[in-house]
Amino acid sequence: MRLIFNRTSGGAMNSSKMSDWLQIAANLGIIGGLLLVGVQLKQNSDLLKTQLLYEESHRLVELETQVVGDRGAEVWAKSIADPLGLELSEQRIMEALLWSFVEQLRSTRMLAELGLLENEEWRLRVRSDTAYYLANDYGRAWWANYSNGNVSLPQDLKSAINASIADVEANFTANYSGSIIDQVRQSRESGY
Repeated sequence: MRLIFNRTSGGAMNSSKMSDWLQIAANLGIIGGLLLVGVQLKQNSDLLKTQLLYEESHRLVELETQVVGDRGAEVWAKSIADPLGLELSEQRIMEALLWSFVEQLRSTRMLAELGLLENEEWRLRVRSDTAYYLANDYGRAWWANYSNGNVSLPQDLKSAINASIADVEANFTANYSGSIIDQVRQSRESGY
């Protein structure tokens, strides 16, 4: 009888320990679930922030696009060929064009900051596009004026743009456009 009693009381102890372990495991599961919910809320908050900032940026770019109107290409070409000949209204059009470009770079960088793009993706965009827009006399002067003391632009974006501009020839944009015309001439002269 005593042997049976010990087994029963030992079983009760094992049952009590098992219950304690199950309670601990359940509590850990609840804590894990709460942490997962917290991470999801943070991600949703970041996505909402991104969406709101993107929409704000998009509205501002749309406003600047209205300023550009249908003269954008004409004024842009003039800013490359004859930057000192720009009238005040044409300077405003250039402000809209160049600000919108930099704002798009800032937005792309922000997407990377939030983990929606790889960090290298926004840097690649800066390297591939900046020379075309800013590597000319007017673009360089505008960028120097705009970026000087501008605290709303992240320092790494400023540095990437500065490096991109420094890596190309002084009038890259005009030379790029001119090389296309040269290739067309060569093709026509050679009969292609």
